Amino acid sequence: MVTIIGTLRGVSQATPEAGSDIGLVKNLGKVLFTEFLLPFEISSILLLAAMVGVVMVGKMDHKSNVQ
Repeated sequence: MVTIIGTLRGVSQATPEAGSDIGLVKNLGKVLFTEFLLPFEISSILLLAAMVGVVMVGKMDHKSNVQ
C-alpha cells in the first residue's frame, strides 16, 4: 500500500523530450534507490516475510490431522 501511494504521489504528466533517457534500466534503478527507497525497502521486507511464511507453512507436520 505504501509503495502504491508513493508511486502515485510521484507520477507527473510530463512529455518526453527528444533524446531523453526515459525507459532505461539505469534511470529506473536511480529512481528506486533515491526517490522511492523507503517504499522499495518496505515492499522487499514484506515479500521476504511472505516467502518465509510460505516455507514455514509448507514444512508443517500434518500428522495430527490423519485419523
